[in-house]
Amino acid sequence: MRYINTEEVKKAIKEGKGIDIDEILEEFKGLLKEVYQTATEVELTEHLGYEKHQVSDNPNYRNGYSEKTLKSKYGDIEVKIPRDRNATFEPKLIKKRQTLIKGTEDLILSLYAKGMSEQISTPS
Repeated sequence: MRYINTEEVKKAIKEGKGIDIDEILEEFKGLLKEVYQTATEVELTEHLGYEKHQVSDNPNYRNGYSEKTLKSKYGDIEVKIPRDRNATFEPKLIKKRQTLIKGTEDLILSLYAKGMSEQISTPS
């Protein structure tokens, strides 16, 4: 995935090249998908108490993914939500059975715009 480079956008406008809004929206959707999936992975790691591929005595462990379609103001976003073997994992960012996301898109995009893309934290 490539991220939108504002300098490239400015250069394209100065050179008279067209800007494809649909392409920019797809970039936003890709960014949102990546953040949601990464955040739920972090939440599951916190829930289980150990990193992915780490050996643990915990009898509960990762157990695949559930596919989910989220409806956002940018369009539908397909994400894979991680599961645990005991089904005790309750995602915080994207709750179980939640399909409509409001407001979090703006928060995620503003964090990226401010340069906070290196570290994703989940709400407590």
